[in-house]
Amino acid sequence: MAADSHMAIGMNLENIVDWSPAWTFTDAFKASRPWIDQAFNTATWGTSWDDPATPPLALDGDGNVLRLATWTNAAGQTVQQRAGTLMFRGLGGGYAAGTYRAEWDGDGVVSFGFDARVIASGRTATGRSYADLLVTPSDDGILMVIESTNPTNPARAFNVWMPDWQGQRFAGQQWQPGASFSPFHPLFLQRLAPFHTLRFMGMQETNSSDIRTWSDRRNAADIRQGSGPEGTASEPIVNGISVEYMVQLANDLDADPWFNMPYLADDTFVRRFATYVRDHVEPGRKVFVEWANEVWNFGWGFEASHWIEAQKRLPENAGLDPDLAQWQIAGREAKRDMDIWSEVFAGRTDRLVRVAAGWAAVDWVSGQIAEAMGGSFDAIAIAPYITPTDDQRAAYSAGTTVDRVIADTRANVATSLAWTANHERLAQQWSARLGRPIQLVAYEGGPHLDGRGEPYQQAFYSATNDPRMGDIERDYLRGLDAAGMDLFVDFQFTGQAGATPWGDFAKLHRMDEPLATAYRYAAVVAAADGSLWAPAPPPPSMSIASATIGEGNTGRKLLVFTLTLSAASVTPVTVAWGTANGTAVAGRDYVAGRGTVTFKPGQTRRTVSVWVIGDRLREGNETFSVSLTAPVNAVLDSGGSRATGTIIDDDGGRRAAFAALATSVPAGVTGKRVR
Repeated sequence: MAADSHMAIGMNLENIVDWSPAWTFTDAFKASRPWIDQAFNTATWGTSWDDPATPPLALDGDGNVLRLATWTNAAGQTVQQRAGTLMFRGLGGGYAAGTYRAEWDGDGVVSFGFDARVIASGRTATGRSYADLLVTPSDDGILMVIESTNPTNPARAFNVWMPDWQGQRFAGQQWQPGASFSPFHPLFLQRLAPFHTLRFMGMQETNSSDIRTWSDRRNAADIRQGSGPEGTASEPIVNGISVEYMVQLANDLDADPWFNMPYLADDTFVRRFATYVRDHVEPGRKVFVEWANEVWNFGWGFEASHWIEAQKRLPENAGLDPDLAQWQIAGREAKRDMDIWSEVFAGRTDRLVRVAAGWAAVDWVSGQIAEAMGGSFDAIAIAPYITPTDDQRAAYSAGTTVDRVIADTRANVATSLAWTANHERLAQQWSARLGRPIQLVAYEGGPHLDGRGEPYQQAFYSATNDPRMGDIERDYLRGLDAAGMDLFVDFQFTGQAGATPWGDFAKLHRMDEPLATAYRYAAVVAAADGSLWAPAPPPPSMSIASATIGEGNTGRKLLVFTLTLSAASVTPVTVAWGTANGTAVAGRDYVAGRGTVTFKPGQTRRTVSVWVIGDRLREGNETFSVSLTAPVNAVLDSGGSRATGTIIDDDGGRRAAFAALATSVPAGVTGKRVR
C-alpha cells in the first residue's frame, strides 16, 4: 500500500435465501425458497409439507414445475402434489409493505397466502396470468402455491415484483443480460454503493457448492437465483447465483467483483466462467478470484476442507508430508484454477488479482499455501476477526455483562493487528521473491461474537449491536490500515436480527434500517468514503442552563433543566449529573438527584428534572446546583457545566412574590419596571 493512501473497503454479500432481509431483486421471486413439495389429501383436505412419500417435483432446466403427481395413499385416499415457495420468511415483518404484482405464463391454479392477500387477478393483454397482492408484512412472509397445473402448458416463469419505490415501478421488468434496466432493488444498490469491492462467496454458496461442470451452474434464465445451503429433493444441486447477475451487480455499482471458484468445479467450468467475466465486467475494474473458502476451517458446512482431507488418503497423494498435505493440496488446486484465469486474461493480467487465501491466526499455514501455489497469486488474504478468546469465554456465564464482552473484544483488537503485521511481512517477502507487489487483503473481518449456544449468547448479541462496538470497529479499521492492509472486505452486508450460536455479522438487519443506529455499518462506510481517515472533528461541547420555579405551598413540582450540545454527534454522547446544596437543602427544599443523560446520534437537546418541595415558610429565595461530569464523546463548556436551580419563595404575599420574580429577570432583558 502506498504511504499516502489508505486501504480500500469491500463487503461480503449474504446468501440469496428467502429469510434474508436484503431486498436484492426488484423481482422478489428471484430470492424465493426452492420449491417445497406439498401433499394435499382430497379426502381430509389436509396438507403436509416435505412429506417423504411425496415424489420429487418434475422440473425443467430453468426450475419451472412441469407437472404435479397424483397418487393413492395406504388408506385409499387420493393425494395431489402441490408446489409451494416462500418469500421474506422469518423477518419479523422487516420487508416492504404495499402492492406486489405477480405474473406467470401457462395454465394452472396458483394461490397466495400468509402476508399476501389477492386484491385483483386476471389476464394481461399479452396473455399472462396476474395477481395483485396487498402485502402486510409479518414474520410469516409471502406464500405462493401451485395447486394444479396443465402439463401441456404448465404455470411457469413466475415474477413477483416488489412495490413501487420512490416513483420507480418494477412490474413488467423481466431482466436478462444486456437489458437497459437493473434487476437489483434501488435501496439494495444505494446501501451497497459505498463499497469498492463485492465478495460473492456467500451468494455463490461456495462452502456447500455442488458445481462440477458448466451444466451444473445457475443460469441467468433460471426462475430463481438462490439454492439454499443444502438443496432439496427436487432441486438437489447447490449452485448459488449466476455469473451474469454477479457481473451486472458489479457493473451497476462500479465495484470490483471477487469470485470464489467451486472446489469441485472442473477446468472447463473455470475457463468458461473466467471468459464470461473477462468479456462482460466493465473496463477499469479489477477482478479478484479465490479457490474455495477457508480450507483450514473444519466447521460444519465448510465442505472444501473435508474434501481435501479425503484427498490426502488417495494413493496419488500417499507421498505427501502428513503435516503439509492439507495445505499442499489446497495450494495445488488453487494454482490450477489461478493459472486458467491467467490464461484467459492473457494480455490483461493487470485487471486480475489472484488470491492466496490463508489463516489469519497461523501465518505458517498461509505461507505453506502460498508455497504450494508457486507464485500464481497477486494477493495474500486473511480474515483478522476480533472476538473474546477461548480463555476469556471460559470465565463467562449467564451473568456476563455486555460491558465485559465489549472490553474483552476491544482488548483483542491488538491480537488481530499482530496477525496482520505477520502477514504483511509474508506479503513483503513474496514481493521480493517474485519481483512484483503482493497485496495483503482481508477476505473477511470485523467483530466475530459467536455465542455457540452458551448462556452468554444474548450478551454477545447485545454487545455486537451496542453503539460502542461501532467505535471499536473504527479503531480496528484504523489499525488494519496502519498495519499495511490494502483491502478490507467486511463480513457481511445483511442478516437476520437475533442472538444465534454462530453470531450476528450483519451490518443491516433490515434493508430500510435507520442508519443512525446501524453503528457498525456506519463505521465501515466511514472507512469506505474516507471520512474515517480524516482528522477527527473536535467533540461537541455541552452546557446546562439554569432554571427557576415557584415553590408552591404544598406537594412537589418538577424543575426542568435543559442540556444542550453545540453540534449533533454521529455517536452517542453521555454525561453524568448530580445535585448539590446551596441555600436550599436536599430533603427539605428539594429532592437530591443524580443520573446519566444520553444524547442519541443527531440529538442536541435533553433535559433532567429535580423535584422541588413546597411549604408555607417565609424563607426567601433559595438555590441549589446541578453539575455535569464525566462526559463521553463530548466536552463540558467551560462556563456552562454547572447550573443553578432557583426556588422562588411565594409565602411572603403578592408583593414579596412579585419582588422575587423581578429580581430573577436575566441580565440584559428590558421591559416595564415591576413595582
